[in-house]
Amino acid sequence: MLFLAFGLNYLGMTALCLAMSRHHKALLNSAPSTARTYGLRAVGALLLALGMALNIIELTADMGIITGLLQLMLAGLSVGLLMAWRSGWVLPLSGILPLSGLIALLA
Repeated sequence: MLFLAFGLNYLGMTALCLAMSRHHKALLNSAPSTARTYGLRAVGALLLALGMALNIIELTADMGIITGLLQLMLAGLSVGLLMAWRSGWVLPLSGILPLSGLIALLA
């Protein structure tokens, strides 16, 4: 369940990244509308909260919060470094990581 939580944190950080006009243009070659920006922010916040909830469910509350914040930091660092180094990898990984976390949870 921890890998799924990290995948959701990565997906949430990607959504927050896409809510910024500069990154949206770099990844999707168009500027986001105001409604899309607000929607991406809401989805990003919801995914980050869901990742934190999965960590709290899997571990106790104190360790779940610490692990969730560490995963959030690692996901943000991953998205930031990938945007600078290989921006073409950001979107495929945002689909692969949560899906592989779900497969690992079901296996």
